[in-house]
Amino acid sequence: MFVKVKLSGNLAIGTVVSYDSTNSHWTTASNDNDMIGVIDRTPIQDVDSNWWAKVSFAGLTNALADRAIPDEGGELCVVNGKVFVDNTMDGCGIIAPKSADLPSRVANDLVMVHLK
Repeated sequence: MFVKVKLSGNLAIGTVVSYDSTNSHWTTASNDNDMIGVIDRTPIQDVDSNWWAKVSFAGLTNALADRAIPDEGGELCVVNGKVFVDNTMDGCGIIAPKSADLPSRVANDLVMVHLK
């Protein structure tokens, strides 16, 4: 599920975002304590210099990794607009296991996640 939303700026595909009610736009998420989404398409700028993008809020999408991701995947957690695995916490989704034909995932790779 995705919707087109106003962003704080030209953020990268795969950036995890949360809503900034003070400025009325979606911006880089610092954690997963609030509702999050993931930017799915390259943001576009309108004639008023506002940035907009399609953002997924549930289901499968690809998010930027903050650090190396275990091959088995795990509980999705967020820091600085990127995802990592922390199986000691109840995350807001999962990071999928590594596909058999792909190398291990490292920082800044796009990784398959399932948002719930």
